[in-house]
Parts: sequence; structure tokens; C-alpha cells
Amino acid sequence: MKKSITLAMLSALILTSCMKMDTTDNLPPQPNESEEAIANFEQRYGVKIDFNQDWNSTVSSEVKITANANLNDIVKVQILTESPFLNNEAKVLNEAQVQKGATVKLTYSIPNIYKQLIAACIDSKGVYFIQVFNVGQESVSFPQANASSRRAAKSEAPTFDKIKLGAPQKSLNTQRTESSDAKYDAWNNSNWSDLMWAPVDQDFDNGWRMDICVENGTKINNRGVIFRDGIVDFAEGELENVKAILNVFLQKYASADKKIKKNNLPAIRNSAYFKTDNNYFETDGNPVTLIPIQSFTDDFKQNHIYYYYFRPEDIPSDMSEVDYIKQLPKYKAIQVERIQTTVEKNDSAIYHRREFLLPFYEEAPFKGEVKASATFPAGYKIGFLNQKCQNGTDISNNKYGCTYGDGRLNEEVNHFGDFKKAMDKSLGGETEEGMTYTDPRIATFTANGKTYMCFEEGVDCNFTDMVIEVGGGLIQIDEKPQPEAEAYTMCFEDRPQTADYDMNDVVLRTTRLGEDKIQLSIIACGAYDAIVLGGIQGSEEKGFNGKEVHELFGYEYGQKIFINTEKNAAYIEPVTEIVTVEKNLSMEDFLKSIYIENRTTGKTIRVPEKGEAPNAIIVPINFRYPLERKSITDAYPDFLSWAVNMNVNKDWYLYWEEDFVYPDKFSNQ
Repeated sequence: MKKSITLAMLSALILTSCMKMDTTDNLPPQPNESEEAIANFEQRYGVKIDFNQDWNSTVSSEVKITANANLNDIVKVQILTESPFLNNEAKVLNEAQVQKGATVKLTYSIPNIYKQLIAACIDSKGVYFIQVFNVGQESVSFPQANASSRRAAKSEAPTFDKIKLGAPQKSLNTQRTESSDAKYDAWNNSNWSDLMWAPVDQDFDNGWRMDICVENGTKINNRGVIFRDGIVDFAEGELENVKAILNVFLQKYASADKKIKKNNLPAIRNSAYFKTDNNYFETDGNPVTLIPIQSFTDDFKQNHIYYYYFRPEDIPSDMSEVDYIKQLPKYKAIQVERIQTTVEKNDSAIYHRREFLLPFYEEAPFKGEVKASATFPAGYKIGFLNQKCQNGTDISNNKYGCTYGDGRLNEEVNHFGDFKKAMDKSLGGETEEGMTYTDPRIATFTANGKTYMCFEEGVDCNFTDMVIEVGGGLIQIDEKPQPEAEAYTMCFEDRPQTADYDMNDVVLRTTRLGEDKIQLSIIACGAYDAIVLGGIQGSEEKGFNGKEVHELFGYEYGQKIFINTEKNAAYIEPVTEIVTVEKNLSMEDFLKSIYIENRTTGKTIRVPEKGEAPNAIIVPINFRYPLERKSITDAYPDFLSWAVNMNVNKDWYLYWEEDFVYPDKFSNQ
């Protein structure tokens, strides 16, 4: 949702005796005096401008989108810069109102560094379904429902009425609670008394089997999980979607050299599940299954995923829910070591290899054959945890512990050993914007009709250690992203022959509000000259065409005021109008037609021809333009190399020097 920024109070202004300019003249555009402007730029910076340089960082194209995503109804399609799921950086490039099954053609203008974009269908409840497509691709549609969209229906489940359980182990939490070692003071009076259970040797039908470790033809131990191979793989185009969803907000590293891990907790906090019922699922009366799709941790061989379940009405009246859960049996679901290889970990591989079944035990567990079913009754709350350990008994290892989706159950382990490093620095941890002591360590989110769990096993907050898809049996809570429109920026120099290239004499910002609506804002004016706007295509709400910029802000020309170009000056609310344009007019073409007239000098400034000086540039983001009298080459160090060779440093606008750019006051408008 867009937020308005409060108008700052202006300090007293020193008025001059200059008369108000007559802005009613309809002066024709004048050509740039190119040679003088080029000479000024090249003399100032000591370089030659690339003769193909047009100073436009935007590329435009169009695509036909068929609104056939797996949603019950569809009311809108969009083109997005990125996956919108738990990602505030995703921006809308264009959108159209459609009905399900319809095909619509949309134009888009994007940064010249983009190779892929996202098409999205949105239903009447605000639920998104996305599809990756390549820039320049002529058409895009959405993966259709197949067996991979709903796993393990009741007819596919194994048929058993008993499960043989092996001898249980005490959880690490219980062992530490019972220990007298002062090292485990966090567990004093914590009431942990749970056991960890796992199935043992058993044969199943419908393709399901026990995971048994065999060496040289001899069974050496039982892994205690039930799974099947050969499930239907990703639908066509689905793998690229999963990569786009995961790689946007679950990036493991914050630096290219992989020395700094990324903190994904702020994004995770946006999940509908993170705020709902302590990350619990509710069973829907079908088999409950899990499908691992990624494990991006050096310690994957030590991770053992368990589950537990209960009905709130079964909790004794004299016991809290937390204490009740602490004594519930925990059942093994997945041994992460058995999912992938070290090579796949290093490659951050994504796969659909095995589907794991979570049996429902109809009586309290004991060693031996216990009454059980492959189908969970509806109405149970089911939770998950990861017990990180080598053999289940080494409680002294600072890296070992049980971490839960229910953050209340992490109180003890988050005070212990390496786990404490993930806490916020204000709590004695080592992470900026880190966890609280009761934050979940399993985050859950839904994207493209699938629900996923992502695990944080240890010392940081990247939540990339394991990612598991819920195969079925659990009620889904849909995420409802609200991506904002992409901003585009156009910056002018008002005196080309003597330009100082702070690129803020007039700064325009545009966002698309629909196929035929563009919001146009004047956000800054660093000129004293009389500047008149022209060339705005379409039907204007307020009529900026032919108007002097200072007057549009409510000042008379001659008051000698810089508007939103000085760091410590009062902020002035941008002036905005809505322009109705031809459908599918690209933002690039809309902006290229706009020019300014400097009525003080009698010159007109427009988008340069190839090889001319950069007296007007178009940047396809909410551009942090330079401060007053700060050259763009100081604010953006890569700009000059791009000027010399338009094929290098195309992303120059992404890397700025904070001391030389205007504060970011416009991104949330």
C-alpha cells in the first residue's frame, strides 16, 4: 500500500523583485546546440562520448499473456520485475483487467540489465500465480494442473492399519532439562519431557517403502522414514518459477564473494503463516506428505525433521499449550542426509525426488506395532521441528539442538551455544535485525498454489538451510502480495552548454496505473531559470504541458528556490497528475516525448540523439538523483565508463555514493 509523506514546513523565503514569467507562449521546441554541449561534457570529464550512446537505460517490448493460471477466477494480469512472494522489491510494469482464459497484449519498459520477467495472474481475493518469461518472448501462459500439483491422494496412500515403532530416544531438549550441568541453565524448569519416535522394518504397497541404509548388500540400519520415489516432476515451466520464488527472498549470501550471509528474517516476517497460529498447519482429512526441494547447508547430514500433532480441545485445562506440546511424542519425517549429495548442496540444486509420508498414530506410541493410518483426520494442528545432531545423544555440542516452527518452543535453544548468534544484537546475539528468543526457526509461505517450509538450523537468519514443499493433507493459507508500480525517472540539465551535470534541474517520476493511465510527478527542480514542461502525450488531469515548473509547485519564478535537491533543506511535496494515454504506450515512449523549455535562455532540452551530451536521461527505477551541485559522476562512479562505452556498466544506476545523492523520500509514495 502506498504511503504519503507529510509535507515539511518551509522556512522563510527571500523574494526577489523579478516579475512573474508569462508561460502562455507556445514556443516550438528548439534543437540542442549539440556541439557546444558535447564539448562541455568532454572537456569537463576528459573523455569522448560513445557515438552510439543515447543515455537511455530502458528497454521496451511487448508480450501476449494468456490468463490460464490454476486459480478459480482471474480478474487481472500483471508484468512484474520479480516474484512478488514475500518480496517488497517486486514492481508492476503493466497490468490489465481480464477474465480467465483471455489473452491480452501488454507493453513493458525495463532496466536494460533484465533478462527475465514475471507474468502474474491475480484472482478476486488478491492471490497471485506467476510464470517466468524471457525478455522479448512473444507470448506466455501458465503451467497447467497435473499430478504434481496435488500429491498422495487417498487412493495413492499405502494401506496399513499398524506401524512398527522402534525404541524411542529422549529429545535433546529433554536430555538437557534432565541434566544437572550448569551449561544447560536455560532448560531449568522448562518442562521438556518428550520422546523421539521412528518406524522400523515394514513393507508397504502403492510404491511406498521404508528408507533402509544398505552397504555391500547388507542392511546396516533403518532411517525411520516412509517415502516413495518417482513422483511426477515439475510441470513445464514450473522449475523456473520455483527458482524465481526462492532465489528472490531466500538468497543465502548478501555478497558476491559469499563471505556475508543474507538476513532473510525481515522478508519472512511478511508471511501470512508467520503471523498465524505460530506456524501451525491444520489437517484437511487427506494423507500428509512432504517433498524436499532444496538443502543449502553444510550440516545437512546432521538434520532430522520431525512432526507432532494435537487437537486444542485435548489440552488439559490446567496445562498451557506450550507445556502440552513439550510432552507430546515427536515422530520422524525426513532424514536430510538421505535427500541429496554434497555436490548438489554446493550447486544449490532444486529437485522433486522423494515424497515422505507422515503416518497418523491412533494410540499412544510404544515400541512395537502401533495402530496407525496413512490418512490424517481433519482438524488436527500439526507442527514441525528439526533436531540437529549426529547421533541424538551428544547434548554438549553447541551446534546441536531442536528448533521449532512454533517460536515459543525455541526459548531455551535460542539462549544456547551457536544458536544464540542468530539473536538480535540488542539481545546479546550477533545479528543485525536478528531473532527474538521466541522467533520461529521454520518459516512457512505459500506461492503458486504450493506451501513451503524453510528452515533456519543454526547461527544466522537466512532460512535457506532446507526448503520443503507440503505435498498435501494440510490446509493452505494463501499469501496476497501487494506489489507497487515500478517507478521511472527522467532527469534534465537546464543549460546544456554549461551543464554541471548534477542532473536535478528538473526531475520527473512516472508510474503506470493501468494500461492507459500514467501517474506523472515533478519531484525536484534544481534550476533558478524559468522552466516550462512540454511534450506530454495524452489527456492530462491538471495540464502540466506549457506550465512553468516553479509555479506548479506554488512559487513564482524568481524566488530563487531549489526544490528537493539539497539534503538539509525542507522537503516539498511533489506535484502529481494522472495522464490518460493510448493503451500499450510504453513508458519509454511516453518519457522520450517530454522536453523542457528554458525560457530564460530560450533553449529547449530533450532526450539526446545518439552521441550527444546527457542533458536528459531516463532511468527505469526510483532513481536516487545527485544532490545540488554534485556531479552524477561523483554520485555514480560507473556512469563515466558507461558514457564512454554504452555496453559496459549498464547497471551504473544501481551503485551510488550515499553522501552525493538526495535522500530516498519518494520510494513509498
